[in-house]
Amino acid sequence: MCEIMNETQKISIVKNFRNTPLGFLRIKRNLNVFHFSDPETEAYLRNILRLTPLENIETKGKNHFFKCFEKNAILTVNSRTFTIITAKGIDKK
Repeated sequence: MCEIMNETQKISIVKNFRNTPLGFLRIKRNLNVFHFSDPETEAYLRNILRLTPLENIETKGKNHFFKCFEKNAILTVNSRTFTIITAKGIDKK
């Protein structure tokens, strides 16, 4: 069963998410934003998290899935560490 996220939880993730240099490399590759610096990538990810409506955030097990159609991205965020585990584009079929 999926849990429902509230606005307070979302704001906490937007403010406190983090990543590693290797994580940024993987995210840049997956989202095709190679030209971004790490700080630019962080700002881009923060914007994706902020723009994702609550109804497009699913919590399954230990992960939150942010599906942002506006930025054509899905971010997987660990619910305990707020680390962005994966990022990918939305498959438009």
